[in-house]
Amino acid sequence: MNQKYSNVLSLELALYEIHNPEYDPIKKITDFWEKYNLIDIQNTLQLLLKNHTDSNYMDELYVLRHKKVFSADLYRLLIAYFIVHTDHSNISDIDIFDAESTQVSREELVISKRIHNFFSLIKD
Repeated sequence: MNQKYSNVLSLELALYEIHNPEYDPIKKITDFWEKYNLIDIQNTLQLLLKNHTDSNYMDELYVLRHKKVFSADLYRLLIAYFIVHTDHSNISDIDIFDAESTQVSREELVISKRIHNFFSLIKD
């Protein structure tokens, strides 16, 4: 298959897989949050949005693969949240509390709160 179409195909497959009888949007949401923490998400979004002048870096196989996988994972997450919302599913079954990614994200939230509070004090 032509490499330039494989990105499109993975996104298309993400949309069609919801019609499989074994599709579980709660599992898709859980899988995403167990795989990614907030720092990784932020860094990858910056990578996706950045206009790189170093074409050698952007053509690196691991960069291209990471962008492709993350984009498909993010799209699956959005679809899963949409399905959960429109089907009025109970999301209390999402259990990511013990995931390593959750711990990293919680630490990042603590740090961001400290920074926010610091700048709030300066502003006042």
